[in-house]
Amino acid sequence: MVAWCAALSCAPKPLPVIHTDDIVNAPTEVLAMDATARDNHQIYQVNLKLYGSSGAFGKVKARLDDIKALGIEILYLMPVYPEGKTKAIGSPYCIRDFKGVNASYGTLDELRSLVDAAHAKGMKVMFDWVANHTAWDNPWITEHPEWYEKNAKGEIVCPTKDGTWSDVAQLDYANKELWAAMEDALLYWVKTLGIDGYRCDYAHGVRDDFWKDAIAKLKAQKPGFIMLAESDFERMFDDGFDIIFDRAMKSNMRKLFGGGSPSDFFAWYKTDQGKAPAPKTKLYYVTNHDDATEGTPAEQFGSNEAALAAYVLMTTLNGSSMLYGSQEAGYAKTINFFNTMTMDWNGATALTAAYRNALKGLEGLNRSGAMKVYALGGLVLVTYGGKAAVAVNTGKTSVTFGPPKDVSGMPEKITLGSNEYKVF
Repeated sequence: MVAWCAALSCAPKPLPVIHTDDIVNAPTEVLAMDATARDNHQIYQVNLKLYGSSGAFGKVKARLDDIKALGIEILYLMPVYPEGKTKAIGSPYCIRDFKGVNASYGTLDELRSLVDAAHAKGMKVMFDWVANHTAWDNPWITEHPEWYEKNAKGEIVCPTKDGTWSDVAQLDYANKELWAAMEDALLYWVKTLGIDGYRCDYAHGVRDDFWKDAIAKLKAQKPGFIMLAESDFERMFDDGFDIIFDRAMKSNMRKLFGGGSPSDFFAWYKTDQGKAPAPKTKLYYVTNHDDATEGTPAEQFGSNEAALAAYVLMTTLNGSSMLYGSQEAGYAKTINFFNTMTMDWNGATALTAAYRNALKGLEGLNRSGAMKVYALGGLVLVTYGGKAAVAVNTGKTSVTFGPPKDVSGMPEKITLGSNEYKVF
């Protein structure tokens, strides 16, 4: 009997050793949404005052290849028009002449050359527009005082009761002659330079019926014309705007990168998406000209790496994204858009390269499939149709995970460090 057992090797065999680092967790689903045919615009905001005291149009033109390399579809220029001098505080949104060009930036021909060069590189060009108010030395003040709101004394007033916008005068859209003049100015730049869209400052301060009328005329003049409202009010979609601001995205993203729950974030995101009728979108951003006066992206998100990871996640989601020119350069100080300065665009070469590589990778992301989002700790994995996928670690510690069973084309084991991301 003993010999028989030995021949059959019936002695017990040792169990295999399983190392804990061989156990890979699959993230759990936190969001599922049907496919939507949304536009996904990638916009680059150009603050012309960051290009020195003269020649900004030509200097931006010289940077077009670098800007295009960030996966940019739309070049958005902050106001190109002459600024007011009376009561002025340096704001580019204090417009003295809606059909003029700020001489400190260059000439009309130089602006045309910039627009043409951007078009030649496959980018659209969007101008900034201020329909709510004018500078105090805009000719309309003396030629058409009836186009402005007045107080009980018959004096033209500024837009705010507390006087914070005292450098500008409030227009009165009860006057239909104003409509005609403003629409004529809006159409002027489409006819003269062939621009492709407007970002409209403080859009909800202007009557909805004016916007409906003006936008219809702009889109008739140039089909496909893109209208972006600096407004969080969804009613602006009904006015004809294609994109509206989504300031809540930034605040919620900061909570997420500060240790918040991915489940909570995407519960908000699903509700928020339901308020934007496809193919229209909301606009996401880490910083813009207003936010940059309060703090740098690194200060607001904890580091430049976290700000980049947040922007990657924003750009991955179904919406439009805007990169404020300076963010990719890692500028370490606040930027007051009233002031002229010269930005060092090569001041953070590694960071700029990281933005370029990330955004070029996202440029071809196929969002046509149904959207699912998975989470594991601070990890967020966004997928479309079970194929296209982007993983972002919003947390402070590394995460090792394996793809969910219904997601293909990913490695079996993936490790992401803090604020690291990968596009698959």
